[in-house]
Amino acid sequence: MPTTLTSLLLFVILLLPGFVYLTGKERSGTERHVSPFRETVTIITASVTTEIAVLILFAIIRTGWPSLTPDVGALVRGGSTYLRDHYQEFAIWGASLLAFSVALAYTVTIPALRSTLAKWHLVGEYPHSSAVSAWWMLFERLAGDRQIEVGCVLDDGSYMRGHLRSFNTSADDDADRELVLVAPITYRPAGDEEEYEYPVSTACISARHIVTMFVNYLEEAATSSAGAEAVQAASTVAELTS
Repeated sequence: MPTTLTSLLLFVILLLPGFVYLTGKERSGTERHVSPFRETVTIITASVTTEIAVLILFAIIRTGWPSLTPDVGALVRGGSTYLRDHYQEFAIWGASLLAFSVALAYTVTIPALRSTLAKWHLVGEYPHSSAVSAWWMLFERLAGDRQIEVGCVLDDGSYMRGHLRSFNTSADDDADRELVLVAPITYRPAGDEEEYEYPVSTACISARHIVTMFVNYLEEAATSSAGAEAVQAASTVAELTS
């Protein structure tokens, strides 16, 4: 463990790629509640992996164009004296390698890139089906690039339908989340058989009041990341009981 302020600062800086990697995964996938130990291991592993990859690239550059890079051998032999004499060069290269590590860590979380790497079996599918909610399966995995129309039967017997704008990406199928629908929005009061166009632009529905959800995929995806899932039936019916 770091024992001085300088070593602590260096330790935190070296973990930046892992933190950026974790942030990128959260932005591209579901919100999962994991233990602090697992989160720490993820950050450390991602940091070490990306930094090793960058150091390998640095070694290749050093081998091919030694005049462009700092003399690591001289640093090992000369220690702090050599570092003080060439601190600008080491500072520039250190900052550049760290920035590249951070960029690499975030890049591998981009969904399109991860899908390509998954086809080559270099990384696993993210998020994995076992770690996502039913909403994620309906609105992301099965939908592809198609427009989504959602109809909800509420617990008071009424019905609301509209185009999906956003939804809570929590991996837990609980009642404490919402989805947002945008116009055209139709509403059927409880006990009525006819739907009426509701004169609003958006509507927010709490999962707590949803009894049954109907999902309709309106447009075929030009290119579907879901592969064979793009040719599934145009409508999917899911029942979510709070």
